[in-house]
Amino acid sequence: MPAINVIGLGICQPPLLNTKALEALRNCDCIMGSPRQLASVAHILALPGVDSSHKGNINPVHLPLPKLKQIKEDIKSFDQVAILASGDPLLFGIGKYLQSEFDSQNNTQEGYQVTCISGVSSLQGACELTGLSLQDAQLVSLHGRPLSSLNRYLQPNRNLLILTDKNSHPKAIAQALVAANLGQSTIHVCERLGYKDQNLQTFTAKQLATLTTRFAELHVSVVHTQGTGNVMPNFPGIPDTHFVTDGESGKGLLTKREVRLNILSLLQLAPQEITWDIGAGCGGVAIELALWNPLGHVYGIEHHSQRIACLNANKEAFGVSTNLHLVQGKAPDCLTKLPDPDKVFIGGSGGELSTLLQLAWQRLKPGGRLVASAVTEPSKATLREFSQHINISQRVGPADYLQVAVSRHDTIAGHDVLRPALPVTLMCWHKALKESKK
Repeated sequence: MPAINVIGLGICQPPLLNTKALEALRNCDCIMGSPRQLASVAHILALPGVDSSHKGNINPVHLPLPKLKQIKEDIKSFDQVAILASGDPLLFGIGKYLQSEFDSQNNTQEGYQVTCISGVSSLQGACELTGLSLQDAQLVSLHGRPLSSLNRYLQPNRNLLILTDKNSHPKAIAQALVAANLGQSTIHVCERLGYKDQNLQTFTAKQLATLTTRFAELHVSVVHTQGTGNVMPNFPGIPDTHFVTDGESGKGLLTKREVRLNILSLLQLAPQEITWDIGAGCGGVAIELALWNPLGHVYGIEHHSQRIACLNANKEAFGVSTNLHLVQGKAPDCLTKLPDPDKVFIGGSGGELSTLLQLAWQRLKPGGRLVASAVTEPSKATLREFSQHINISQRVGPADYLQVAVSRHDTIAGHDVLRPALPVTLMCWHKALKESKK
């Protein structure tokens, strides 16, 4: 079987490779990597084989590492391929992609045996240099991701290990910290880890935000967040005032915090799950779904252009750009091309509630949950009719059925009062892992 060996070079120069990595290099007929990486292993290929009985292949083809989608075309004529990676290829590296696309164990059509050989990562090197324990840190990769992705981690008293690119340099990180009321945070910039000119510089975020200091291209930022914070939430139940809404009218299109918490509880999201938020409005529910389940994917469906603009603004502000996907269109038509969901919330229906309930239930994966809300009496009746229909036709157990009635503080003639909001009805249906027979 053809093989791909992904070799993490670690942070030492020259690389300190184990026997398995050396064998992979000396037996390959193609090596792929950046010019810097290829140069770093040139001396290894010129040495004798792993043992005295094996001379190895000292003339493999050298290829620059192309864009990921081009790799298949470049390696199709080779049986033994070595792909060089920085640090640990399974830590925000190329290893996971190659396993998913090429490894025969994942039932891919390519039929390669993909093996990842880890080296010491730059994140481990940064921990060594700063004295931070890796288990006490939150690993964050901004490489190839928008800087706004950092926002979701900007709470006080956190240790962040950050991989960066040209758009997320240390000064930009410092400015984001200051904007989040975390200007007292400490930033360690660990440059050229593993090289002879390895360097460590330390700043407060407030200091670095105004400096013009230039840093080496190869660096890792270590951040200890300190300050009052209170810009980004620490826990589910984001205050309504933290969301961008379309003026006073848009506030009515934001699911209120107390109702949102009940919806989160009913949906019970899990990692890797796909969730639809139909009628996402300004994004109250969609944002919380994406923020607290970073390994899941949320599709916020909304047809109103002004609300989509608010959704986009909230998406950036809360740092959920990587796992909240906005779909501008009117349901049910725009749902056709979306992946089947594990969880669905219907908060707005545009007069199509009955149709949306039927379609969402049909597309919902076995074991999934469907939650819908209603305020008006006709909408409540539609929920009850749907529930009776699936109870009878598919022998689904009774729905979780509740009404959330909240009274909020107000004043009348200078006196405190509790002013009731319109009660919201929520219903949640659980789809069996296997459909019951009639």
